[in-house]
Parts: sequence; structure tokens; C-alpha cells
Amino acid sequence: KPENLFITVDGRIKILDFGIAKSSQPSDAGPTRSATAPNTVLGTPTYMAPEQVRGGPLDYRADLFACGAILYEMVTGRPAFKGDTAQDVMSAILRDTPAPLASTPDRLLSPALARIVERCLEKSPAARFQSTTDLAFALKTLSLVDTHAALAGTHADAAARAASASGRTRWVAVGLGVVLAGMALTYAWLRKRKIAA
Repeated sequence: KPENLFITVDGRIKILDFGIAKSSQPSDAGPTRSATAPNTVLGTPTYMAPEQVRGGPLDYRADLFACGAILYEMVTGRPAFKGDTAQDVMSAILRDTPAPLASTPDRLLSPALARIVERCLEKSPAARFQSTTDLAFALKTLSLVDTHAALAGTHADAAARAASASGRTRWVAVGLGVVLAGMALTYAWLRKRKIAA
């Protein structure tokens, strides 16, 4: 969640809390112990994947959903799913589709970034990116030309605003890239710890 992402004085993003992490690797010593029991709902409702809301089995695609929810909020300034109570928010995650991300006169957005966020927020895990590598690749290939082409001719000052949007898109992509790198390092650390045990 955004509250766990801090920007240091040198402009780097640090993740201060990885939430509930567990290894999915089998162990020679027996079954892997899990921090979460089936049908248990743990986490911050606003950033839960639908399968997490239902208390079902989770994998990295639930993290990709959370990344999409954070990215949506970074771009729009509001949560992707809203409600007066935690139950309302969880219900919205299961049934609602967030308002589409689109450029406005005050906020210009790359259509490619909008597609990435929408794919992260798919209700079905199978419809999301199937690896963090795929998501990282999509973010790296965000085209500044895409932003300029989408905005060209819309206003007399389109070029200046497109440059501003490109800068925001780049910062959002960098921020999410850092989050993904942190997730990958956590996974590698858990796996190394499991092998050492």
C-alpha cells in the first residue's frame, strides 16, 4: 500500500513493509508452513486482489493486482475501489470496474500506461500479467512517442504538456519498477533462506 512506500532524500523509493510473505517452494523436510490459512482474509482491503478477498489461494498475481491498485492511485490521486467500510471496499473489488484511466486537460496520460494498469487490475488472475518480468518489460517499453501521438493536436500547447506527462509516466514507471524489484528480492531471499534451512 502507498503508506509503506517512502521516497528518500536522494529520490529513491523504499518499501518498508512487505506485508505477509511466504515461500511457495516445497521443502525436503515436509510441507511448507504457511503464514496464512485457507479462507483467511489478511491485508489492507483497498489493495487486495479478488482472490485474496475471497480467502482463496494466492500467488504473485495478487501482488500484481496490488501494484495495479497503487499505480492507479498514483495516477489519479484516488483509490481504484472505494467504499464507506472495509466490507464495501472488498465488495467493490469483487464486482466493480475502476473508472477508466484517461487523459484530461489537467492530466495527460500515456494510453500504454493505462492499458498496463487495467491489465494489473483484471479480476481473474489468468487475465493479468503472468509474471513480474512481463510487467517490468511492459513498463520499460512504455513509449514516449505513444504519449506524444495520443496528445498531438488536442491543444495548442500539447507538446509542452506531453513532455510533462512523459516525465510523470517515467516517474510512475520507475516507482513501480522499484516495487517489483523489491518483490523479486524478497522472493529470492525467502527461497535462499528455505534452501539454507
